[in-house]
Amino acid sequence: MRPVMTCCLLLASTGFLSCRPSAHDGAANAAAARVEVAAALQRYQQAARTVDPTALAAFFTPTGVLFEPGIRPIVTRDSIRAFIASFPGVQVHTATATPDTIDVFGDRAYLWGSYFEHLSFPGQPTSEQHGKFVTEWARQPDGSWLIARFYRIPLPSPPAAPPPNAESRR
Repeated sequence: MRPVMTCCLLLASTGFLSCRPSAHDGAANAAAARVEVAAALQRYQQAARTVDPTALAAFFTPTGVLFEPGIRPIVTRDSIRAFIASFPGVQVHTATATPDTIDVFGDRAYLWGSYFEHLSFPGQPTSEQHGKFVTEWARQPDGSWLIARFYRIPLPSPPAAPPPNAESRR
């Protein structure tokens, strides 16, 4: 092979290889995505505290699914908006969501976490709910993250602790 041809091929292949994302770039992108998804979850929680059906539904993809225990899956952003609107007068005293793990696979992120809610519904006693949740987030063409699927898994309240020294009274 001629020296000029060899040099051109070497330069072309080196230039091509330098354009490929490195493993470091992939890890950095995943780390950045985890930060973005965690921030989106916090914005979602802010909207949840206001119980604004339109604002909450906007966090879902148009075909997003909300899985609530005991009812059929709520499919589409419009259906999620209508579901949330079906609780007029609800007051949220506390709503927290704490991410435990966020895994990123390309344009999908899976966030596992814990939640706690202290709510008042008109005409009903105040209630507290807590449990686990899993959300599947989808990166949109504009770079934002929206919820594709949201699973809530409520946990029962722990049993009341016995009074101190209960055994010593026997």
